[in-house]
Amino acid sequence: MKIIGIIGRAYENKDKERIIQVKEEMLQALASYNEVVPILLLPPNNISNILDKEKVNHILKKCHGFIVPGGTNWSQFDEYVINYAVDTDIPLLAICAGFQALCSLDATNRTKFDMSEKLKNNSHYKKEKDYHHMIKIKDDTILKQIIQKDYIPVNSLHHDYINFSFQHLKVCALSSDNVIEAVFWPHKKFILGLQWHPEYLMDNYSQKIIDTFVSTL
Repeated sequence: MKIIGIIGRAYENKDKERIIQVKEEMLQALASYNEVVPILLLPPNNISNILDKEKVNHILKKCHGFIVPGGTNWSQFDEYVINYAVDTDIPLLAICAGFQALCSLDATNRTKFDMSEKLKNNSHYKKEKDYHHMIKIKDDTILKQIIQKDYIPVNSLHHDYINFSFQHLKVCALSSDNVIEAVFWPHKKFILGLQWHPEYLMDNYSQKIIDTFVSTL
């Protein structure tokens, strides 16, 4: 069995209670893989605390892969898990907010990192989860190897965008207005960041991405 740790996201329910959860679409995207066991990764009270780190590492060591999902924003816990995956070369799929967390960690100059700049006219935000625009996939990237297409349609649920250079990550897809849509970490088993949500689409292209991620566990 292969364990995939999925970082939980905090939401308020109708009673204003804070709930940490994983969206059903993510679980459904993994449901067909008999060898996969998804587990919820709960953020500790304080990831800077040595004891909390020991507890987190105890769980992370049992995982064969990680998913850092979308959400309103990301946390120190997201960054901790991403760094752990990079350092130990454990497969990681980062989606939307997770993609932005991955990119921010590898920014050439994190002191100048700023996600406050919004896309003009919210041109990349569409509340519905279906296709919104096309992206161009770059040659000689892991995404091109997976998809085997130059262009594919994707959904788009983000207001912010990545507009800086990286230390290690390589861009593997762009929108028509040159917004970075996907990145990968060369010479790692599988570290891929996507600005869109493949788990909402689960079309042929999304299935290929998830298949490849699972195959590397």
